[in-house]
Amino acid sequence: MKTINLVEYQNLFLKNLEQSGKSFNTVKNYRTDLNIFNNFLIQKKSDLIVKEFTAAQMREYSHYLEAKYNSPNSIRRRVQALRIFFDYLIAQSAYHENPVKKILVNPKVVDLPKPCSFHIIKNLMTNLETIQKNHTGHEKLLVIRNKVLIQLIYGGCLKVSDIERLKVQHLTTSKGQVRILVAPEKREPFTVPMPVSFTGLHQEYLSILEERKNNNQVDFDDYLFNANPFKILKGGLSARGIEVIFKELTKSQKTIITAKNIRQAGIFKLLVSNVPDSRIKEWMGVQPQYSLKPYKDLLEKQPDKYCYTDLA
Repeated sequence: MKTINLVEYQNLFLKNLEQSGKSFNTVKNYRTDLNIFNNFLIQKKSDLIVKEFTAAQMREYSHYLEAKYNSPNSIRRRVQALRIFFDYLIAQSAYHENPVKKILVNPKVVDLPKPCSFHIIKNLMTNLETIQKNHTGHEKLLVIRNKVLIQLIYGGCLKVSDIERLKVQHLTTSKGQVRILVAPEKREPFTVPMPVSFTGLHQEYLSILEERKNNNQVDFDDYLFNANPFKILKGGLSARGIEVIFKELTKSQKTIITAKNIRQAGIFKLLVSNVPDSRIKEWMGVQPQYSLKPYKDLLEKQPDKYCYTDLA
C-alpha cells in the first residue's frame, strides 16, 4: 500500500473542482471541511502523510465532529466532503477503498426557513432608489446593479450559482415581461418569468451599463459585473462578490440581509401567488420529492407575516 500526502492530494482535488466549474463558495467549503479533518489528525499526533485510515480512526473522527458541532447538518457536510475526497483518491488510484463509508451520520435535518421580512426588502429597495437619484455615472450604475441583484433573487428566486453564470443574452423581453434562461450544470435548461416591474429596471440597467462599459473601455457579455468604487473591473459577479455586496447592505441597513434569506422570501412570494409546487421546485433547483411543507406550515400559521408580494 503506497503512502499518500493528504495536503498534496487535497490541493489537486480542489483544483479539479475549480476546473469542473464549481463555484468559489463550493470550493471554499470543501477546503474548510478537509482542513477540519487535517486538524483532527494533527491533534491526534497523526502525520498528514499516511498509508491507511482505520475504522477506529473514522469512528473517532465521527465522535470528534459530534462534540465540535451541534448541527447534524454541519456534521453531515463535513463527512460528505471527506467521502467525496476519498472517492477522488480511489479514481486516481491513490487509495484502495473509501473509509468514510464506515461513518454513520444522522439523517439530514430540514431547517425552518428564516426569510428576510417584506418590510426590510421593500425598505432596502426604497433606500437604494433614493441613493440612485442622488448619484450619476459609475455610482449610479452600482446602485442599479444592486437593485437588479435583489430582484433576481427575490423576484426570480435565482440561486447564486445561477446568477454567477448569467449572460445578457439569457434575458429576453416579450410582451413587456423579462424571462431568464437558466442552464444548470446537471439539469435541463428552463426559463423563469420576472415580475413585470422588473422590465423597466432591466432596460435602464442595460442602457447605463453599456455606456459605462464604453467609458471604462471594457467589453463582456456577462449580465452583472465586478467593480470597485471607481470603475468596472470585469464582467461577471462571483459568489464571493455577491456575498460582499450583501455584507455592505447589511451594514448600511443595520439588519442581516443575505442572498439566502431574500431567496427564501421569494419562495414565500411564489407560494402566495399560487405558483404550482412543481414549478417552484424546478426554479429552486431541488428534486421533485423535496418538501415545501416547512414553508407552507409557516404560511398557514402566520399568513400576515409571510404574505410577500412583488416589488413595484
